[in-house]
Parts: sequence; structure tokens; C-alpha cells
Amino acid sequence: MKNFSIIFGLLLFVHSSLIAQSCQDLVNAIKNNDVASVKSLLKSVNPNCVYESDWEPNTPIGMAAKVGNVAIGKLLFAAKARVSFRDHGDATALMIAAEKGHEGFVKLLISKGANVKRKISGEGTPLIFAARGGNYNIVKLFLTKGANPNRGVNGDGTPLIAAVKQGNPKIVKLLLDNGANPSQAMDGDGSPLVMTRNVEVLKLLLAKGGDVNEEVEGDGTPLIRAANDRNFPLVQALVQAGADVNKSSKGDGTPLISAAKEGDLQIVKYLIAKGAKVDAHLVGDENPLIRAAEHGHLAVVKYLVSKGADVNKTVRSGYYLNSEKRSALKMAKRKGHSKIVEYLKSVGAKD
Repeated sequence: MKNFSIIFGLLLFVHSSLIAQSCQDLVNAIKNNDVASVKSLLKSVNPNCVYESDWEPNTPIGMAAKVGNVAIGKLLFAAKARVSFRDHGDATALMIAAEKGHEGFVKLLISKGANVKRKISGEGTPLIFAARGGNYNIVKLFLTKGANPNRGVNGDGTPLIAAVKQGNPKIVKLLLDNGANPSQAMDGDGSPLVMTRNVEVLKLLLAKGGDVNEEVEGDGTPLIRAANDRNFPLVQALVQAGADVNKSSKGDGTPLISAAKEGDLQIVKYLIAKGAKVDAHLVGDENPLIRAAEHGHLAVVKYLVSKGADVNKTVRSGYYLNSEKRSALKMAKRKGHSKIVEYLKSVGAKD
């Protein structure tokens, strides 16, 4: 009986290995756009198989969506491939094709019943994928098929956030014109305004009612983010649109703190000229002078001092009573910025 169990186990292992190999052959043939081999393999291989791989779609239909070969797609469906079949951790074929911009394959999938409204945690929606890929025609197609422009997924954002990150004004406008909310925030993904890096996109969002001073916890405000990205044209556009140069955000500081930390003297000068408070501080984010000193930006340190920054101001590193009190001199010393240490001492900084 024991020998029978061993033999049965070996046969089962060999059978499983052959199935996996056959699936691998099919997936590789699809990857190589080898229509003849795909046609031949489908005589014996189940099109709804899974070939485990860390870097490719793990199913024949997923790989076909990636390469966008409509002829292969038709062969798979003729062999009874399921349009929604996917391996755990894979996006759907529709999502993959949408991001890659394979419009013909997308239309084939929809004709076979692919759901344009499907939402998968950790992956997103077909509309998010299309927007992320910058594929205008596919975004438009999904909207006409009833896809919700405000349906988001934590970790993947919304279609509008995806389009904003991609920096595509044309798709941003299309989504906004179809009801996308310019102020919809998602945990871990910010909001359209906070994530924008493009002045043209910013104007589109504001024209649809976006709040130039909105705050997203963990991502800050649009102006803080723009200063942190050293995006001077966007900083200017935000301020001109009414952004508060002194608005703070827990964990993200103020626009001036961000600019000082990044060592962007142009933005530092501009923000101060527009009324940013030189010594404004936030627990855990210190103040502009401390941040500039900590990160070794001597020119910014000198400019802040010239504008009245208190060289001896201390700010706690946290909210507890025993949190460290930090100063510009202390942080410059800690980080080994000797020229800043020398300069701060020369203007009265004390240990």
C-alpha cells in the first residue's frame, strides 16, 4: 500500500509538471506572437491554465492582453478561454490591455463580456489602468460603457489621480467633463490637486472647483508638495491662484520648510516675498532654518538669517515632553556641515 501511494504521488507530480510545462509553452508562444504555435498548443493545452511567474501575467489571456495580439485573443476564446480568468495577484486582461494601450484587444475583450466596472483590491479598475497608461481613446471608451470616473481603490487612487500623475491634460479634462471629482482623496494616494505636477492640469482642476488649499493627511497641501518637488512654475501658479503660503500640514511642515529642506533658494525667496513666516515651525518638522542647516544648504541658511530667522530657536522633534529640542546649530553639527556650523556661530548661534 505504501509503494502504491509513492507511485501515485510520483505520477501526480509528473502530471502536474507536464501541465505546468504545457502552460509555460503556451504563454511563451503568446509572448513571442507565435500564432502558429499558439494554434497548435491549444489543441492539447487548457487556455485557462496558470504558469507561475514573478514578472509576467501568469495566464494565456493575460499575456495576450499584454502583447495585444487580437488574432491570438480570438484563438484563445475559440478554445473557451474565460475573459475574466486571472491568477491571484494578476490584473485582469482588460486592465492589462487598457494600460498597454491595445485598443483593438480591449474591444475584443468587451465583446466577450469583460466588465469595465470591475474593481480589484490591490489592482484598481480598468479605467484607472487606462488613465495610468495615458490612453485617451480607451478612457473615453470605458466612460461610454459606464465606468465610474470616481471609483477608487486604496493604494491605486482614482482614475483622475492616475491621469494627474501621468501629467496628461487631455485625459484629465475628459475625466472632469464626465464628472470626476477634483477633490477626491484616497488613503496613500493623495488627491488630484496634491499630486499634480503640471500647471495646465492645475488650472483644469481649479476650474472644476478644486480647493487650492486642500490638505491630505500624509501628503500635505498642493503648495507644500510643489515646494518639496522644487517645482517653481507650479509654486507660482498655486500662489497666484490663492494658495496660503503659511498653511501647515502635520508631518509635512509648511511650504517654506519644504523649500528650505530641499535647498531651493529660488522658491525660498519667492515664498518669503509672498508673506511666508521665516520662523514658522511645526513639531516634528522643525522650522525652515533648522531644516536647511540639517540638510547642508548654506545659501538658504544665510538667506533665512538675512530675513530675520532666529538662529537660536529650538523646536521639539516630537510631541512628548522628553522629545529632543533641536536647533539649527545642533543639526548642522550632527550632520557634519562644518561651514554652516561656522557661519551660525559667527551670527550668534549658541550651543
